[in-house]
Amino acid sequence: MSQSPVNIVYPIDGATYPIIDPACKVRSAYFTASFGTTCAGGPGNVKWGFDNATLGSAKFYDQFSAQFTWKLPAGAHTFWVESACGKASVKFNIA
Repeated sequence: MSQSPVNIVYPIDGATYPIIDPACKVRSAYFTASFGTTCAGGPGNVKWGFDNATLGSAKFYDQFSAQFTWKLPAGAHTFWVESACGKASVKFNIA
């Protein structure tokens, strides 16, 4: 089995966050995302973000991974990662 060029560890596709008592409603949440990318053969680049906003980018050699926290408003969101050799995205909700 080969490794995918881009692996989003968290958030989980289709999940709702934060995990709280259903009677509680939030307007926003501090949210942690985690991902890695592996592109063999030399220097590469990667960028990542939520929805239509790019939050970060980096240059790397063969492998890069990151984990960070960001404040998101309630509602539907997409976390995406695009690297030199692939891309991935997951959809989730802050409710």
